[in-house]
Amino acid sequence: MKPSRLSVLITLCLIFFISFTWAANKEEMKLRLFKGDRYVYVVSQENKMQESPQKVMMDQKMALKIDHSVIDRMANGNFLVQATFKSFTLELNYNGITQRYQSDTVDVTNKYYPILNFLTDVKLTYEVSPEGKVSKITGFEPIKKKIETDSRLASLIRFFGNEQFIRELYQYIPAAHVEVGDQWIGEGVMPDLMNLKYDIQFTLKEVSAQNLKLDQKASIEFSTEAPTQDGKSKLLVETGTQKGNLLLDPATRLCLSSDIHQQMEISAPGQNKEDGDPMPPITLISRTKVVMVKK
Repeated sequence: MKPSRLSVLITLCLIFFISFTWAANKEEMKLRLFKGDRYVYVVSQENKMQESPQKVMMDQKMALKIDHSVIDRMANGNFLVQATFKSFTLELNYNGITQRYQSDTVDVTNKYYPILNFLTDVKLTYEVSPEGKVSKITGFEPIKKKIETDSRLASLIRFFGNEQFIRELYQYIPAAHVEVGDQWIGEGVMPDLMNLKYDIQFTLKEVSAQNLKLDQKASIEFSTEAPTQDGKSKLLVETGTQKGNLLLDPATRLCLSSDIHQQMEISAPGQNKEDGDPMPPITLISRTKVVMVKK
């Protein structure tokens, strides 16, 4: 039996309606920025190194305020952004001794003042595509130059002295439209582990007029031969997890806030030379938060 024209029309209308409704629930996650836009982030990080929950060897807290301005929309579609370091704070507790630094306070007697006071003069320029791909970063040269000649500085600001720090501000953006429940893979990089690349799984959890909520998680594994004092080498094995959440601005798709926890365990198979006991693993715990304080 041949279908009537009416039934065919109804079927086509249903297909169109279902397709339209499905597409309407999909979110395009590309950045929506304009020349003149401004957004200011406070990026804070706390790092702990411990042999056990009772024995904390090092506790380091840092916070950087960084001001972003969209200064142009390029012919290739990318946004040209200028970012200025506005303030930096540090608190370091090592073996029970606490030391602090605040860029807003000029204290030439502070041991960290001659090392860190240049940071608030740093200005970066970079391009970021609507898909969140960062390129053509300039301005890190003063930090890199000082890190090469001052090992203390390298240990203090390694996170903020690397281009990956800027890339991570946008790495959550998927290539395709997504809806609540969809998952996609982003790329993470660990500069401290020979620029180890690892997959981060993102999930769109909620969509509202106030924000879009994402969750993320990752598993990390790394092993390498490290030199010892006697000229030999020892296998170091690092395993860990990363998890957290992000809130995005529905209008711009910029990150409003994020809270990421990472825990790594470093073990060196073998025995302690002094007492013959197995070498205890060292745990590194890192918490990184990003908060937009002004658009």
